[in-house]
Amino acid sequence: MKVHYLFLLSMLAFSSLPADAKTVEKEERFLIKGKSLSIELDMDGGTLQVRPSHDEQVCFINITYPREKCDVDIRYNDQRGQLDIVVDNDEWDRKNKDRDDAPVVLLELPSGPALSLSAHIKAGETNFELGDLTLVDFELRHWAGETTLDFAEPNRTLLRTFDVNIKVGEVNLMHLGNALFEEADINSGIGELTIDFSGKGLDRSMARIDLDIGETSIILPQEIGAKIKVSKFLFLSEVNYPHWFDKRGDYYYSENYKESEKSLYLMISTGIGELGIEVN
Repeated sequence: MKVHYLFLLSMLAFSSLPADAKTVEKEERFLIKGKSLSIELDMDGGTLQVRPSHDEQVCFINITYPREKCDVDIRYNDQRGQLDIVVDNDEWDRKNKDRDDAPVVLLELPSGPALSLSAHIKAGETNFELGDLTLVDFELRHWAGETTLDFAEPNRTLLRTFDVNIKVGEVNLMHLGNALFEEADINSGIGELTIDFSGKGLDRSMARIDLDIGETSIILPQEIGAKIKVSKFLFLSEVNYPHWFDKRGDYYYSENYKESEKSLYLMISTGIGELGIEVN
């Protein structure tokens, strides 16, 4: 009798669930046994949150998405150390972020293995918290939307590749001095761009910054020796340099450039808009 009663309760609970639920939640947890992990993320639209995992060897993924309008595929190859995440949602309208058919992706990265992360986003809002990871390669392609990227804590190893390309939208790149990058490529199409190079990890680094249309703010730490070369787009570009820099030939040098053991070389190509450089 007790067994039949429990069975009846389970059937009633199941029947009370909506047969045509609009959203689906998919969750995966992978124990990374190897020394490296390569992640390929391909997402049409929605909201993406990337942050460190609570476990140094566990990669956690949670995706909420519309059942009828979105296909999700998560595949992990343990032998090759390869994780592929595909969120296919062509019908999503990025102009309306509050729609129920906007996928929401949470990706938590382990800090133990060496990470190579490549993310291709068509539209939406992305937030990357990349501090205190063992990140060796990072590539981001974002066609339209808001992008925030922050190295709040120093990266655990040298970052060989740092490549960010945003076509349209507001971009905030924070504490890049903690990224420990050798070379960085930053490309902004149309919108507002803020690049903050503060942090503890800059040694001898170089960054290529390509600006098309919009307002750009670059923040430099005072303790770093900086050398800057700016290529302006005729009279349509306005560049504001602080008094901390002296112009010699085609280059601007910070007052402490020769004395500082750490240096940052910026090659900036400006388009239409205003470029402001601050020293903190």
